Amino acid sequence: MLSKRNITYAIIAMFLFFPAVGIPTAVRAQEPVMPFVMAYSSDIGELNPLVWRSERSHWYDMLVYDTLLSYDDDLAIINWLAESHVVSTDGLTINFTIREGVKWHDGENLTAADVAFTFEYIRDAPSDVNWWTMLQNMTSATAYGNVVSCVFNQLYSFALHNLGEIYILPEHIWDDAPADDARWNDHTNVTAHVGSGPFMYVERVPDEYTELARFEDWWGVDNPNVGQLPNIDLVRIDVVIGQDARLLAMRNGEADTERYEVFGAYVDEVLSYPELQLVQGVASQWDYVLGMNMTVPGLNDTIVRRAIGLAIDREELITVGRLGHGTETTSAIPDVFYSGLFSTTGVFEENVVKANQLLDDAGYLDNDADGNRNYPGTAPTDELEFDLLTLSWDDISVATGIGIETQMARINITINNLVTDDGPMYDAIYIGEYDMYTMAHGYSAIPDFPWWRCHSSNIYEWGDNVYHLDNATVDTIMDDYVASTPSTIVANAAAAQKAVLD
Repeated sequence: MLSKRNITYAIIAMFLFFPAVGIPTAVRAQEPVMPFVMAYSSDIGELNPLVWRSERSHWYDMLVYDTLLSYDDDLAIINWLAESHVVSTDGLTINFTIREGVKWHDGENLTAADVAFTFEYIRDAPSDVNWWTMLQNMTSATAYGNVVSCVFNQLYSFALHNLGEIYILPEHIWDDAPADDARWNDHTNVTAHVGSGPFMYVERVPDEYTELARFEDWWGVDNPNVGQLPNIDLVRIDVVIGQDARLLAMRNGEADTERYEVFGAYVDEVLSYPELQLVQGVASQWDYVLGMNMTVPGLNDTIVRRAIGLAIDREELITVGRLGHGTETTSAIPDVFYSGLFSTTGVFEENVVKANQLLDDAGYLDNDADGNRNYPGTAPTDELEFDLLTLSWDDISVATGIGIETQMARINITINNLVTDDGPMYDAIYIGEYDMYTMAHGYSAIPDFPWWRCHSSNIYEWGDNVYHLDNATVDTIMDDYVASTPSTIVANAAAAQKAVLD
């Protein structure tokens, strides 16, 4: 077991944040019927709102399903399906008053019983379902009229946020059906995709498009935070592979926008097109990270991981990966996202000289004179070499991988940049058959991800701790963080960031 002092977080985090560039949108005249076409770089991975694995699937879920709470522009909680909510003084009971008059897409009434069913359905589902871990500490969810009362057996700082973000499911469709029922992802079964959101599922052709229609009975008209139906009649998610192809589709009026930020190499080009509008100055949710499998020889050594972290030059990677359009994120809880919880005690150091010295002192020397470090021991020993997975359709991931390869060469570690696609990459990461990866992680309004990413209870297939960080001291620090009170959360957040750094 590693001591706290010798732990390095597997997401060593370049923690690169590449926002600032924005998403190009096409400017076009209003049409009698208003289709809105979102160009995706690759298809959504799943239709099941319980197990979305990417923000492509998540965006689809946001349109079809509703949550109890949402957020305003300052990320403050606002009521959504819930008209109000109350948290007990001990934080162990949360009551939601559910909005009346809400309809499912099939015309049935949405009730508090649906909400209670959803929470217990997820709690009792297989462990790879989203929100499962948090709900293991919920002892009951009970509907009393239009109120749902959720009772927990231990304090969780972000329980309200998490409950508020869960997509509510229709009990009359999914009662007695397992969470991995084949119908969830059956694109021919419209009933399986009934939600209460502003848009209804219409049809899907895998790897081509997914079509949604406005739900005319959506309850948003009566919500003071909304007050109207969407202005869009039809949403179509089109798979358009390649940044050039997506820009051309927008210029030709075949797409309105794209799911992810425009690649850095195209910024000046987009600005030159009068028919496109580039959204700038708005923070993106995406943070590019370097993830490491701590069960792999070499990466299971804190010294090697710490040396890799010291050798990362974030500004250089922003230049390589996004042509300078980006912002450094330097801690496990970045100040650019969560300024109120950010602590300078968790800031990653950059020092190539120190990195080389650490490796030298630990015996990782070039004992065969080929310019690459070898493992300690009597020569010849195996070389210090790792495969780095990057995402084929994401130019930033691939280019950043090249930058990491260059930076690790400065400390004589060989990196092989292996370009692959979503399916194989996610499978490899989530079942633990990889060395390293770099891609974007999306932040939400809930800064509880250090617990999910670092706590040993989340080490399982498709669990969030894909780095296999298994340390009792870290577990305690992370448990304290997510069991904070308002008076202790800042200090506990600082301790969590320091544990990641150490």
